[in-house]
Amino acid sequence: MKSRFAHSILAGMVLSMLAGGISAQAIRDSIDLEPVVITASHSPKALKDAPVVTRLITLHDIKIADATNIQDMLTQEIPGLEFGLAMSQETSLNMSGFGGNAVLFLVDGERMAGETMDNVDYNRLNLDNVGRIEIVKGASSALYGSNAVGGVVNIISRENIEPWTANVNSRFNSFGNEWRHGATFSFNKAKWNSQTSFQHTKIDPVDLPKAHSAEEVAMELMKKAQGLPYDESVLKDESDISRLYGQKTYNVKERLTWRATEQLTLIGRGNYFFRTSERDTHDYHFNGYSAGLKGRYTWNKDRHLDLSYAFDQYDKANFLPDGSRTHDHDYSNQQHVLHALYSHSFGKNHLILGADYMHDYLTTYQFVDNANHAQDNVDGYAQFDWNITNQLNIVGSVRYDYFSASAQKALTERLAVVYKFPWMTFRANYASGFRAPSLKEMYMHFDMGNMGYMILGNPDLKPEKSHNFNVAIERTNRIRNSGVLNGRYNFTLMGYCNIFDKRITTIDGGLYEGMESALYWNEDGIKVWGVDMSLGHIWDCGVSFRLNYSWMHETGNVIYSQFSQPRSHSFTWRVGYDHRFSRYYALDAALSGRSQGKPQSGSTNVDQGYTIWKLMLQHHIWKGINLNTAVDNIFNYKPKAYYYCSPLTSGTSFSIGLSIDVDKL
Repeated sequence: MKSRFAHSILAGMVLSMLAGGISAQAIRDSIDLEPVVITASHSPKALKDAPVVTRLITLHDIKIADATNIQDMLTQEIPGLEFGLAMSQETSLNMSGFGGNAVLFLVDGERMAGETMDNVDYNRLNLDNVGRIEIVKGASSALYGSNAVGGVVNIISRENIEPWTANVNSRFNSFGNEWRHGATFSFNKAKWNSQTSFQHTKIDPVDLPKAHSAEEVAMELMKKAQGLPYDESVLKDESDISRLYGQKTYNVKERLTWRATEQLTLIGRGNYFFRTSERDTHDYHFNGYSAGLKGRYTWNKDRHLDLSYAFDQYDKANFLPDGSRTHDHDYSNQQHVLHALYSHSFGKNHLILGADYMHDYLTTYQFVDNANHAQDNVDGYAQFDWNITNQLNIVGSVRYDYFSASAQKALTERLAVVYKFPWMTFRANYASGFRAPSLKEMYMHFDMGNMGYMILGNPDLKPEKSHNFNVAIERTNRIRNSGVLNGRYNFTLMGYCNIFDKRITTIDGGLYEGMESALYWNEDGIKVWGVDMSLGHIWDCGVSFRLNYSWMHETGNVIYSQFSQPRSHSFTWRVGYDHRFSRYYALDAALSGRSQGKPQSGSTNVDQGYTIWKLMLQHHIWKGINLNTAVDNIFNYKPKAYYYCSPLTSGTSFSIGLSIDVDKL
């Protein structure tokens, strides 16, 4: 019986690692092992053994955060990372000086198609059935290829080993009268494991407060009429944004695992996403379709082979009130990806060999004559994990990429050294990164809203390149008083330097057919220096504390824009408390916050720093019933004016949600 139970647990772990690993919380709860991560090395490793610093957001972190999608989650957890808005109110990202097109977002290790203003649609990344999130800052192209210039965010699905689970949940947030409804169902029987989830959100339009009240404007107008000194800034609304558009989303996901034999496991997945953004004169419709099949064949504990195919498509369309479309086709991006990865262990050492093929297709009215363009990317990579002693570990990676449309080649490398002293762990890392020019950047020919201003592509663009150097020290210790375990703490300090060349941006293209224009171009000479610090402490009495700090400084050509403005200093923190008061009631509470310093000098808009606090209470009632309440922006912070990079808040907001685990009732 014990052997059968152990075999079931082991099978669940293997399935989870195949899907991208199991959550840190699940590991601690079931078999009390260190959290396992995979993003930094392409193979399961204990977090303490990862070759580069990896930030792990656990299942517990996700549940307590009261977050709907990846944007909400990362904003609360990661300093130096900030989401804002771009034109048409699409989301813009800045992480340690890098924009969204330099940070690679993965779902179970797979890429996403489609981008708007250099960012993927983060609304597709909801948190239903997510087990954990792994973040690796710095270049990771030696393992993940193009776009991994500034970092990788890997969203990893949750795997259940229970016979079946079912959850229904609903949440209301007063900001925008946001409603979120969701449901998940899973079963695990014999050779089959299925995970199904559904989520729907609806947000009303929000009118943001004016930069100056009507009374202030009237007073300054009176002064001007009387010839008295007046404040010109009051007479004009300084805000870039006065109204947030409403939207609706639908997201359905299915993941099916079949353990065909003891050696062969197959995983199939499918996802459909729909979002509508409601404008004053028209609606934008966004559709996402993804599917994939992955197989793993395991000869023994030392050798396995992964083969997979992934498809992802992202479409955008603009509809007028009468239901007609503004263009025959607005935007459609398709990606077909084939993966092969072979893993072989030699005692304590580990070899990985991999190859990918990707076909990227894009059609849009922003190309000349509504044309379509495509390119193929072929790559091969190798990594050797050399455990010289129990204390010293060296990991080396190399990768070669070729892109057909731009005829560009890229060779990227990474070398990481980990040494474990008795009292701390030391890491040193060098990695190169690159981003190949996208089809949009090479071939765009777009009159911006018929305003007489052209955006012109450049087929001669070179790939962006980065060189990342970082060193880190980490100390984790268990605290004992009189020989009794009384908690543990963790401290990590990392310093880094990113040298960024051939950045793809736009320059003044002069007159084109009588219109002013902007031309995609490469620029050199950007260096980003920074320090990241994390301090966490957990007491056995149920109290926990975590503080994260990020400092960043850039030299050379600017890396900011009106949409993305890096800040020199940023903090996030969380104080938590969990306790079971009785058989029928337990409380999980968290007081969290984020503080952003002023944008670095030279920003196009002068914005002040800000601090926002949030209180979250999760009430566990009876069996499987969870009542979540939250107060966001407790101290009612409101920006003086709303820029693209301002926090999107109009003051204090409240949320309440109910989650029911039907299988536990």
